[in-house]
Amino acid sequence: MDAHHLEPYSRLSPSHLQVEFAGKSVLVTGGGYGIGAAIAQSFAEAGVGSIILVGRTEVRLKATAAQLASYEKVKVTYVAADISSKSGVKSLFETLGACPDILVNNAGYMAEPANFIDAKLDDYWESFNVNVFGTILVTQSFLQHRRVTQGADVPPAVVLNLNTIGAYSVRVPGLSSYGASKAALSRWSELVSVDVPETLARFISVHPGAVKTDMGIKSGLDGVFPNTNPRLAGDFMAWLASDEAKFLAGRFVWVNWDVDELLAKREEIIAKDLLRTALSTH
Repeated sequence: MDAHHLEPYSRLSPSHLQVEFAGKSVLVTGGGYGIGAAIAQSFAEAGVGSIILVGRTEVRLKATAAQLASYEKVKVTYVAADISSKSGVKSLFETLGACPDILVNNAGYMAEPANFIDAKLDDYWESFNVNVFGTILVTQSFLQHRRVTQGADVPPAVVLNLNTIGAYSVRVPGLSSYGASKAALSRWSELVSVDVPETLARFISVHPGAVKTDMGIKSGLDGVFPNTNPRLAGDFMAWLASDEAKFLAGRFVWVNWDVDELLAKREEIIAKDLLRTALSTH
């Protein structure tokens, strides 16, 4: 893509989606702060009917919900839950009535950066426990709950998985746990798209850009790449849930790419099956 955005821009404004998103609901894991909070705000501006914030820390969830109170037409609720806990996720969906239309798998974990030889394996494996198992657990529970509560005559759900450029590129020391867990998540997102037809749900993996977050600082890479405004990430995520972005189902995209350029390449992306995991001899 020629255009590379770091800040929100008018073409991507969530306000353009207010008619399409009226009455829809979205569940955001890791919604208490950082990118998750920015995603929730973008969906609020897009005019969804309700937002459910999920995270481990109730204080942060409550604070984000309070910030969204200015969007008077949007019902905002929150549930404190550990996405890698079977009982916690079961309880989460038992608290819901109708299942949300959109699931944003934003919650993630980064083990303490360390050389693999010296890494503490319990912490190392926690990246896989949260990033892979937790995301899969929430997603399966979401789809099963939706099947039970929504019936057959509903539009397809949308599942957006926050990922990272580190899943397939950027080889740096000390981050093998995080990068490998995100690579597994990316490949899972592609393969589950084969199991679950697009008439039921579509899945898209997303690199949110180099947003300045606690995790980015922990990685030691803060400042290495130009910072992406978290609101750009949020706005792009909202757009991905729209019908205009249907052609990206089963693929991996960057929030920094220009939306109109992506749309202009739609036929090429589909015909050449681009933006998926592949090996090339070229």
